[in-house]
Amino acid sequence: MLSHRPLALIFIALLLPACSQEAPPPAAETGPERAAAEPAAETTSVYEWHARGYRAGETTIVRAGDGRVTTEAFVHWNNREYRLQSELQLDADGMVVAQTITGTSPFGAPVEESFSYMDGTAEWRTRGERGSAQREQPAFYVPTEWGAVGSLEALVRAAAGRLNGELPLFPDGTARVEKLTEEAVPAPNGEVMLSLYAISGIDFTPVFAWFDSSLTLAARDFGRMGMVPQGWDPAVLETLARIQGEQNALRTERLTQELARHVEGPVVFENANVVDVASGELLAGRHVLVRDGLVEAVSDTPVEAADALRIDASGKTLMPGLWDMHGHFSLEDGLLNIAGGVTSVRDLGSTHERMAELQDKFHSGTVIGPTTYAAAMIDGKSQYTSRNPAATLDEALAMVDRFAGQGYIQIKLYSSITPGWVPAIRERTQQHGMRLSGHIPAFMSAEQAVRAGYDEIQHINMVFLNFLAGDREDTRQQIRFNLYGSEGGKLDLDSPEVTAFIELMKENGTVVDPTAAIFDSMLTHVPGQPDPTFAVVAEHLPLAVRRGLYTPAFEIGEERIADWAATAERQAEMIKQLYDAGIQLVPGSDDMPGFTIHRELELYAAAGIPNADVLRIATLDSARVVGVAERTGSIEKGKAADLVLLDGNPLEDISAVRRGMLVMKGGTLYRPNDLYQAVGVRPFVESTP
Repeated sequence: MLSHRPLALIFIALLLPACSQEAPPPAAETGPERAAAEPAAETTSVYEWHARGYRAGETTIVRAGDGRVTTEAFVHWNNREYRLQSELQLDADGMVVAQTITGTSPFGAPVEESFSYMDGTAEWRTRGERGSAQREQPAFYVPTEWGAVGSLEALVRAAAGRLNGELPLFPDGTARVEKLTEEAVPAPNGEVMLSLYAISGIDFTPVFAWFDSSLTLAARDFGRMGMVPQGWDPAVLETLARIQGEQNALRTERLTQELARHVEGPVVFENANVVDVASGELLAGRHVLVRDGLVEAVSDTPVEAADALRIDASGKTLMPGLWDMHGHFSLEDGLLNIAGGVTSVRDLGSTHERMAELQDKFHSGTVIGPTTYAAAMIDGKSQYTSRNPAATLDEALAMVDRFAGQGYIQIKLYSSITPGWVPAIRERTQQHGMRLSGHIPAFMSAEQAVRAGYDEIQHINMVFLNFLAGDREDTRQQIRFNLYGSEGGKLDLDSPEVTAFIELMKENGTVVDPTAAIFDSMLTHVPGQPDPTFAVVAEHLPLAVRRGLYTPAFEIGEERIADWAATAERQAEMIKQLYDAGIQLVPGSDDMPGFTIHRELELYAAAGIPNADVLRIATLDSARVVGVAERTGSIEKGKAADLVLLDGNPLEDISAVRRGMLVMKGGTLYRPNDLYQAVGVRPFVESTP
């Protein structure tokens, strides 16, 4: 749907310069080295953005010989438009002395940022943040929109020749630049040798970028979207993406070897307080025996097990691993999930290639990550198409057949699907034993979708839009957010229309995946305050992530703040009303792994759902919806040993789910402390030895 990850995470280097037509002499083969010289003359270059099948935008870069770099860019996808203008001034050493960035976010919020460094004083300002620092030696400024105007390229060049490629940063921290590999790729005037660099210390994971021999940025690939110079064949992105993926996999595999503790023999959690999610009770002083990745016994007396690893869980709470039922994640997201106690994820729309890679690496233990269940996205063809567009019903049905053959458990329909196709798609998914869910297609009401066979509705706003938009509005556009924000608070939840629709969902067994946390952020986040979904963890997060949390993705406007806040309150009331009516809820993040699910559960509890039921929703109920409750979702003999040891009792304080001390997935143990530190997150509680 939408992401509340900071814009710098989503659009990083959307607007960066690529290969210049006039390249300086090649750099040395080892590590980043400073380009021989900046071109004396002004150069202008144009670059194109491609989103796997269509041209997504254009960036114009003007570089002056005095260190000035200006950018104008426009990028669009899935009814999002990103516009940016920027000016960057570098000193003779390549450090930033001044920078301004203006434009609009993909959801229409203004982008305003400035930085200056003079006489040892650095000052910076965004719409949500203002700061300064005294430092005799300059550091490199990393803006919130740090993909803007050559910041990444300038950073790599500034790090050239420094010890270990390290560079001090404003507002804080240190970046490290490392060359990983190189590849010859076709260009209009012949082959060009590009080098892949990794920039770490700014985000959860390294930022990858391809440079030419002069350390001029050449290309970026983000999976769904990539950048190449104008005139290049965009097919080169496929090659670069493959190599980049291989390098990232090697990195994550090395991390796994360092951080995962594979236990060959039995493991016993001694004196644990076990959450029985089926009954909602806390079973005090239990001894849980795990062998070969399965729970072998849950006993109120000590258990005998020769050569067992014994873990003292006295005073701690042992609960089943959490579920995220709305993931759109990548290889590196697996670590954040496990650190947050999320051991199972339903992915709602990765490419098949990416999904196959994730499942293979996560399930084999090659890479740290949850057990992953695949749902495939299908959309109709339009200017708002997201992924896997079908031009005809026959094409859509063929996709269902193909995904069924590839082991997918569910089809998720997106906003451009023709409403009249839904019954036929439903019939085909039933033939394959698959579930059907999704956004409500444009010009279709949620009631019509339920009557046509939807098993599940993604996003709480789609429930509200049944009454606010019905089948009258083009909800492919941002009206699905703006109308919800402005009018949702006025909806009478006791009206006959609302109660009748809820009864219809109950009769049909319709599940609702609210993704409440991202909408709560959208409705209540104002500049200068951290995103409410991540407020309690913000200061623990890496530089780029933390800074982006202070700038809302949406521009609410002073005149609408009260209306949108009222919608947030009505959203909570609706969630409680659905729960009271017996509608099955499932928790989904659709955003930053781990942390978003924690907030989702807190919002359910704040809405009035008892903690015991919140925990069951996030574990056993989710396993039931996916169809695997016989083998996971609770701590019972014979089930998978997907366990989280907590400092605190979530039956009393749901926020205790944030304080994981130890995570077990199958037969492997993980210390959240170590996992968080590996991705630049300051730990929250001390892990169990």
